[in-house]
Amino acid sequence: MIRSNKILLASESPRRKELLKLLGFKSIQCCKHLINEDNFNFKKPLSKSIIRLAELKADSVNSSHKKKIIIAGDTIVIRAGKVFNKVSSQKEVKSYLKLLSGRKHFVYGGLCVISLKGKKFTRFIKTEVYFNKIEEKEMTNEVLQDGIGKAGGYAIQNFGSRFIKKIRGCYTNIVGISIPELYKIFKSPEF
Repeated sequence: MIRSNKILLASESPRRKELLKLLGFKSIQCCKHLINEDNFNFKKPLSKSIIRLAELKADSVNSSHKKKIIIAGDTIVIRAGKVFNKVSSQKEVKSYLKLLSGRKHFVYGGLCVISLKGKKFTRFIKTEVYFNKIEEKEMTNEVLQDGIGKAGGYAIQNFGSRFIKKIRGCYTNIVGISIPELYKIFKSPEF
């Protein structure tokens, strides 16, 4: 298996870093990517856009970390064609939760891995998430605070889990990066 000191995560996300430990990596080096996500223009098909964003993140740190395996990912939440970006206020979290309440939405994940040989591997992951109806009184201060900085305005691994009716697809994709897809890349003979 790959040694931890060869891995560079192009993200400062504590969730993504924790997920990589599920692959047996102990000490993951994190590096802030150089892409301004707020200015990224998602075009149709969104599946290609999310992969492109993950690629841009990986490429932005690759030139200065040539002796590392670069892992980059991105996650967006979509419902009825609308992208639910990361939110920056409790008001936005509440608005998102109201729109997602009692409905199905999709979590799209883009994954890009650059091997030590410089070969690029990309994956698109789509997970369906069904929410139960969310009552106004359930949108507590801690739920609203927990959703800040998260795509869709919720964290499934925290307070957002209470609203989930069912999931079809990869759970870790919703948290931040698809561990099964990443594992498949690492096991690939071309890697």
